[in-house]
Amino acid sequence: MVSGIYEAITGGLFAEQHMEIITNNLANASTAGFKKDVLTFDEVLKERQSTDLSQGSLNYTGNKLDVALGEKGFFRIQTDRGIRYTRNGSFLLDTENMLVTQNGDRVLGDNGPIQIKGAEIAITTSGDVTVDGNHAGTLSVVDFTHSNFLKKEGNSLYVYDDPNGEGSIIDPDPLSVKQGYLEASNVNPLAEMVKMIKTHRAYESYVKVIQTFDEANSKLINEVGRL
Repeated sequence: MVSGIYEAITGGLFAEQHMEIITNNLANASTAGFKKDVLTFDEVLKERQSTDLSQGSLNYTGNKLDVALGEKGFFRIQTDRGIRYTRNGSFLLDTENMLVTQNGDRVLGDNGPIQIKGAEIAITTSGDVTVDGNHAGTLSVVDFTHSNFLKKEGNSLYVYDDPNGEGSIIDPDPLSVKQGYLEASNVNPLAEMVKMIKTHRAYESYVKVIQTFDEANSKLINEVGRL
């Protein structure tokens, strides 16, 4: 009986964790560049949360500061906490005409932050930025040999924590930059809703099993007390 209730509790906790992941995925279904999380089992049947880095659809916006990447690569971003990475190319200009993210973090070029002074902004498929015909910089886009070391930090940012160091940061192959487009989230809301329903039902089943064990234990204790 002890083994049975332990398995029910474990299953309930797994379902609860799965529900939290699904809820977060749905909450970010409209966030540009968002990558959904999944809960799986490893080779020893231990649950493991990971991120699905598959590409979302590319949607045309017409905004010259919106930039989408192809299947490979991440933009390099300068934050107060150090270098971070993102697939969210919804950029804008700050008061100093620096190219920044929606959170105000500076977008890095090959030679540092990119300043844009002028009206006509063009970004090539290789990431070269020109303003009124003058070269303003080249978007710094990188990829990783061990993408499993990318960890979400919030606000569409990732931190790369690889014990092998920066040697595992490489150039994207192929590199594809599209101006005037944004990458949509790779979350399928309908599929996530189906998962939510199944997970909720599983959770309810585990709760009922736990309640059954609890009632059986109470009955056993009461009957033993009358002996």
